[in-house]
Amino acid sequence: MTRPLIGITTWRRFIDTDLGSGRPAHSLGTEYAAPIEASGGAVVLLPPTAGVDDVLDRLDGLVLSGGEDVHPSRYGAQAQEGKSYDPSRDGFEIALALGARRRGIPVLAICRGLQVSNIAFGGSLIVDIPSTEHHEPVRGADQQLSARHPIVLSEGSRLAALYGTRHRIVNTIHHQSIDVPAPGLHPVAWAPDGIVEAVEADDDWPFWAVQWHPEKMIAPDEAAEEMPLFAAFVSAARERAAEHPAAEKGTR
Repeated sequence: MTRPLIGITTWRRFIDTDLGSGRPAHSLGTEYAAPIEASGGAVVLLPPTAGVDDVLDRLDGLVLSGGEDVHPSRYGAQAQEGKSYDPSRDGFEIALALGARRRGIPVLAICRGLQVSNIAFGGSLIVDIPSTEHHEPVRGADQQLSARHPIVLSEGSRLAALYGTRHRIVNTIHHQSIDVPAPGLHPVAWAPDGIVEAVEADDDWPFWAVQWHPEKMIAPDEAAEEMPLFAAFVSAARERAAEHPAAEKGTR
């Protein structure tokens, strides 16, 4: 069986290479692709230079990855001093989210991806979450990766069905979250401080959006707990691929 084609968005960083320092690169951590491939998907990376319709006409599934903040002007807020933004990525991913929804393409939106989706569909964000026991200010890399907090999943939600429990422990890497949910989306997970940790679509669109980073929970026991999410997403993409064979793509 042909593996479903899954596109994952990248973000632009400036890195040191043999050709000089601060070279621009379209980058993505390998941990994003690994569970998608392990679940049977074929991964392609999507820089913001790609044509939205050209990309979506060929994809069976879309992952909106994490990264830097979306510019607050996209939802009527003020930019934070000292923050860097990437307007080209913002526009590209918002267009991808809108196009995927129109086509019914399965989407897995992670951290920034959840925020992009909520903005694309008309919602807003908390620009900077007030410090709480469960959401502390951004720390050093090691502390940030190891930080955890509990969440409660809504009974009857798709996520609760996947994880088999209403109470979970997730990582804490974000400093923003949903303020007003977009029309057509509803929260299905919350931290104890009230921060929205996941949303789902009101209809049957295969859309999963989580505020935590399941791909970065790589300890064997945690990774195993997160695999049902990736498996469900790839399964939905596989179903779409069967409904829309490769020969039909590019004609929709």
